[in-house]
Formats: sequence, C-alpha cells, structure tokens
Amino acid sequence: MVAETVCSAEPDEFRVVDTTHVKVHQDACHFFQSPEKQGFGKTKGGRNSKLSAVTNGKGKLIGLKLVPGNESDMKSAIEVLGEVTGLIVLADKGYDSDEIRQHVIANGGVANIPGRKNRRVEPFYIQEVGKRRYVVENFFGRIKRFRRVCTRYDRLAETYLSFVFLAALMDWVR
Repeated sequence: MVAETVCSAEPDEFRVVDTTHVKVHQDACHFFQSPEKQGFGKTKGGRNSKLSAVTNGKGKLIGLKLVPGNESDMKSAIEVLGEVTGLIVLADKGYDSDEIRQHVIANGGVANIPGRKNRRVEPFYIQEVGKRRYVVENFFGRIKRFRRVCTRYDRLAETYLSFVFLAALMDWVR
C-alpha cells in the first residue's frame, strides 16, 4: 500500500518515523492475490506485516504505509516521510543510512538519527533531541489497544488499513 497523509498537521518542528510488527492471524492467510501485494511477509514466526508510520512531535499520525513483515524498515522510510522542509527528522539506529540522510537534507530538513557501531564517521546526532522518539512508540501502543489493529485478521490490506486509520483518527480526537 502507498503511504497516505492522514491529516494535515498543525505546525510542528519534528517528524518521528518508526515501524512496528503486526502478527497476521492464520485465517487471514488465504490469499486472493500475491501475499506481497496485501502486505504479508513470511518470517520464522509465521506471516506478519509491518506498519511504517510518521508522527509529529506530539505523537499524532501524519503518514502510514503497510509493508510485508520481512521488508527492511529503510525501504519504506523515504516514501512515508514525504516533505520535511524545515523539520527535524527523528528515528532510531535502524534508519541509519546515507540514502535517508540525503533525502532529508535534500528536502530542507535535519536528520537526527544515531549512527550504527560500524560507521567510520560519526553522523550528526544530538542525544537530548533524540530522546523525543518515544512519541511514535507511544502512538503504536495506543492504536494497538484495538484488537483488530494489534492482530491482523483481514485478508485485504485496504480493510486492515481502514481499521488502523480509524484507530489513528480516534487518537487524533483524544
């Protein structure tokens, strides 16, 4: 599924990106189309999907994409981030790549992503600002309180994403 903007955000200086795994129930694994088109991936634990999300600095959803569970987080990060002009992008070490940093800088933003241990040159990172990444984890915790979001029971990606957007909308209103 393609990343979609949920709501135009009020002015904020942060964009926080992260991904969470969603276990797919066995009844949802009867495919009408190829599993990858519906966001199903296969790992050691069975079928699963990932929700790649971008929130503002207050933890409210800005963009979302459903990807297969065995796909790298970095693949969907650029598509979900979108326009970041004048914003600070926060992410964890899983998003440490030159491609993401160049995308953020080319669009007029600042990437505050910690570097991995194998980097030769330490990238720009302010730890005090990076501590604000918890808002995206809190967002995932709030929407996963809903049973249909926490475990994927739906075969079609559109149906599942509808419930995720409903949960995100309820979080916006809260």
